Amino acid sequence: MTKFPLRTKRKMETRIKLVRAARHLFLTKGYDNTTLEEVADAAGLHVQTLYRHFGTKQDLAKAGDEFWLRKFEAAISDRDPSQSTFAFWRNWMSDTVDTLLEDTESFRSHLRMSQTTPTILGATLAIRSKYEDLLAENLAKDFGMAPEGVNKARLIAGMLMSGNAYVRAYFLDHNTDLKAETLKVIDTVIELFGNLVVNPAVSETKAAS
Repeated sequence: MTKFPLRTKRKMETRIKLVRAARHLFLTKGYDNTTLEEVADAAGLHVQTLYRHFGTKQDLAKAGDEFWLRKFEAAISDRDPSQSTFAFWRNWMSDTVDTLLEDTESFRSHLRMSQTTPTILGATLAIRSKYEDLLAENLAKDFGMAPEGVNKARLIAGMLMSGNAYVRAYFLDHNTDLKAETLKVIDTVIELFGNLVVNPAVSETKAAS
């Protein structure tokens, strides 16, 4: 288990308090109607403490998504060499959806806020672009091609991200099985493009299982 210095641990705990307080207020009062002073007060902290961690309200709003992005970046970098990017993404999304659906209504509210609040939507799209970059880079390695430029890896990464975005948008107003639909998109892409994988360390049977 990783151990952090006491100062680092306290800093992390403070950030978590602020992010949770902000998320609750954004969902109950609305993003535009929430002030940073209210967030600090809800977290039991002075507003100057908040500013030491987050410079703007947008920074607070996107902190949770950025946390997941950092986890994804670390995980895909450390994955088993025998696991394809397709298989990794499928497993990652399966686990992620399970976590999100532990509180379905809260997730729906957060998703709706992200799509209807311009400031948050812009941050969400920027983070989505970073996921796409990471997928494209790793798919290019699997396909044995250079990661730069507009290539098949980039187009397929865009397809995976766009498909995921569509499934979540549809989930907002329909009683659909989010996990099943999310995996269906990935499986369809694997069926169409899994044959592009040329990395000998990769076993594509895992991606389809």
